[in-house]
Amino acid sequence: MIDLAFLESITFARVRVTFAARDTVTLPRYKGSAYRGCLGDALRRDVCTCPGSECGACRQRYRCVFSQLFNSYVPTGHPHVRKYPKSPHPYIVYPFPGSQTIFEPGETFGFELTLIGGAVNLLPRVTESFRVMGETGIGKKHGHFDAVALESLTDTGGAYQPLPVFGTPVVFSTNRLPVPETTSGLTLQFETPLRLMRDGHPDDTPPPFGLLVSRLAARMGLLAHFHCGAPWQEFDHMFAGTNPGVDIVRSQLQRVDWQRYSGTQDSHMNFDGHIGEITYKGDIAPWMPLLVAGSWLHAGSTTTFGLGKYVIKRK
Repeated sequence: MIDLAFLESITFARVRVTFAARDTVTLPRYKGSAYRGCLGDALRRDVCTCPGSECGACRQRYRCVFSQLFNSYVPTGHPHVRKYPKSPHPYIVYPFPGSQTIFEPGETFGFELTLIGGAVNLLPRVTESFRVMGETGIGKKHGHFDAVALESLTDTGGAYQPLPVFGTPVVFSTNRLPVPETTSGLTLQFETPLRLMRDGHPDDTPPPFGLLVSRLAARMGLLAHFHCGAPWQEFDHMFAGTNPGVDIVRSQLQRVDWQRYSGTQDSHMNFDGHIGEITYKGDIAPWMPLLVAGSWLHAGSTTTFGLGKYVIKRK
């Protein structure tokens, strides 16, 4: 029997921030990396009380808004801290769609920000950093910009409404998301690279259904426990080795490779993965709540940059 009770604990909110270029803004092909880096730099600059010190040694590492989001340290008293010194980050930055990378003065751009569980309460301080982002600048030439609109997602159909500065966003629960009916087939369309790791290395093959759902369960379960108060379970092994009787019948996935320079790590980071469509056939219905949750909160690794976003297509 498939136990997905931990999905009942997961809550999240999604806001959309729109910027207007003050001077020419040049962004990389995948803008999520630039937005995430700029937000992190601005938030740290805005809230850090110990500039120049290492976050891991800071007494405020469990309370600092920057550290809660970008470090997500697990408290030393947690019984599984040795295995999980950090939890999955409780946020996702997803850029507006489109291939435009150069924005002239007055043109708009931006991203959706999803905050998960307790991180929703950090939104007021995060929104203050949107102004700091514009003053700091973004992209190769540190183009400056202004935050011109902040909106909150109001329903699962994708409607947004303006969010006042001191307003409260709509909070969703994964166990109340609409679950489409499915027959014996289902197609997932990955809009940003799916990056699944196996034995410490990116998996180059189209993901078997059992691997996909086991990794999804681990991600959702850890988010539920560390950020939404769900009881502890051995999420990593919950569905490991599961043979759900669902097979790949068609794969149009393609490998993509791109890099991002990390100033924090002083190195280039690889974010390769699969994009495109994959179709599965079998008894998918029991897994649908998990797949729906993943379509909102992404799958695989490096999701904070917006990777692992997919949409569900029924067959």
